[in-house]
Amino acid sequence: MHCQLRVKKAVEAVEGVQRADVNLQTKQVTVDYEKGKADLEKVKSAIRETGYEPL
Repeated sequence: MHCQLRVKKAVEAVEGVQRADVNLQTKQVTVDYEKGKADLEKVKSAIRETGYEPL
């Protein structure tokens, strides 16, 4: 659970991201974001910084 929370906080810290739901078992992150503000590469980078590799 700690890892999920760490990824969630990292993704939600990206500018334009409003909310993130993380499921490490299915390897999925669902993101609610502001159109035109969130950057997919920054979201991927935030995930990498937590020690996971985005698919």
